[in-house]
Amino acid sequence: MIGTRIPGTIDRSADEPLHAQLKGLIRRAIDEGYLRPGDRLPTELELCRYFGLSRTPVRQALLELAQEGLLIRLPGRGTFVAERRVDKIGHKQITLRIVTEVGWSETLRQMALLWNHARPHQPLHLTIEELPYPRMRERLVNMVAAGVAPDIALLDSVWLAEFAERGYILPFEEITPGWEDTYANQLLSASLAANRYRDRLVAMPANVDVTVLWYRRDWLETERLTPPRTWEDIVHVGHHFQRPEVRARYGPDVYGLLFVGGRRGGETTTYQLLPFLWAAGGDLVAAGHVVINSEATIRFLAFLRDLIVRHRVTPLEVTDYKWNQAAHLFAQRRAVMAVGGLYEISFMREARGWTEEEFLKRVGMVPLPAGPSGRYATLGGMSYAIFRQSEHPEIALRFLEYLIKPEVIRLFWKTTQRHVALLRPLPTRRIAPLLAASTHLLAYGRPRPALPEYARVSEQFRWLVEEALRGRDTLNSLAARAADRIAAITGLSA
Repeated sequence: MIGTRIPGTIDRSADEPLHAQLKGLIRRAIDEGYLRPGDRLPTELELCRYFGLSRTPVRQALLELAQEGLLIRLPGRGTFVAERRVDKIGHKQITLRIVTEVGWSETLRQMALLWNHARPHQPLHLTIEELPYPRMRERLVNMVAAGVAPDIALLDSVWLAEFAERGYILPFEEITPGWEDTYANQLLSASLAANRYRDRLVAMPANVDVTVLWYRRDWLETERLTPPRTWEDIVHVGHHFQRPEVRARYGPDVYGLLFVGGRRGGETTTYQLLPFLWAAGGDLVAAGHVVINSEATIRFLAFLRDLIVRHRVTPLEVTDYKWNQAAHLFAQRRAVMAVGGLYEISFMREARGWTEEEFLKRVGMVPLPAGPSGRYATLGGMSYAIFRQSEHPEIALRFLEYLIKPEVIRLFWKTTQRHVALLRPLPTRRIAPLLAASTHLLAYGRPRPALPEYARVSEQFRWLVEEALRGRDTLNSLAARAADRIAAITGLSA
């Protein structure tokens, strides 16, 4: 449909000529990624019918755009978006094709503005395709298979090992030897580790977040309780809010602790609950072996199951939660505490209509409470990688260097409310109050295993958790079966 490729309408009452209006709509569609290099435009007749124009202004608009280098008109075949553009003073303009998540493009455009100001002899033009997170991985895999992968794409850090092992993305050392020596010392060490595969940096972290424990600050202060620091504290706070006189104050349907606890929650289940396995002294794999069949895993599963069965501070329904359901219920005053991630701040604020100040007054955030072996959080985040099919890998890498420009970082804080993976600068309360209040939590972050088969391994972890919480077999039997499955997937010994 034309309107999805060339958004906008023609205003016949405007002083601007009709052909100039159409020209502007097409130019904007190219700039904003609705039309990409190589795309075929609708025919002149289709444009006439859709915009209610005669052929004269349509032909004039297409002719002028072709003269300016934005379009190529091929007799008998149609009109196409040009692969490269030429700027007004004759410099060849390089186009970078980028796939990113919805809401992230403003930072990229700011980077391009800075680039073009600093390098007028080598101007950049970006074509950006924005996708919702759930569609990104499949879209990128399909693009690689079709031979039309972008120059740069935003990837979840847990996809990096798979994409690197398959040869989809380029290690930075292959593009510019010595690049990491110059820039890596500016990045958080845990985030740097999450962006390496086989000890080679394969992506530039765009942001970083960690698992946290959300709690109702105002409720705990009223009840004269302190935020949980240990697993036992979680149970204590949960029991307190089960008292009849307390339930009368906050409502009979308020849960003690919520989390996403099953296969339906997807990667969020692993993101939220893997730190509890680490805190119990366990892991999925270690030193080239599958180690999930352990006493630590039994301790971890028993604690989660006891929250549901013995202490009744968590409902069994968490095993059927979608990825954002725990955060949604917490924001709707249905829970005292919830396991989540810093990326949920925007979602919860929007759900309640809270300003940053109101959020900080009502909601607190602490590291996940410590288990028998310490206190951990899952390190998450998105990263920009350069694809092997890129026509301009050196330019793409130099473009990514602009991610660490102070003006870009400030814009990123403002538009996404997410942390960057840099040691400096740090957000201040004046510039980004919520980010400043949560910076200390990043120190607890630990990356998930860098396995090419990670997605399938994570599925087995989620299966294990759900089966254990639903009581479908003994914990020892479930852990042994999970270990055998992960060993079969990865080829590692159990």
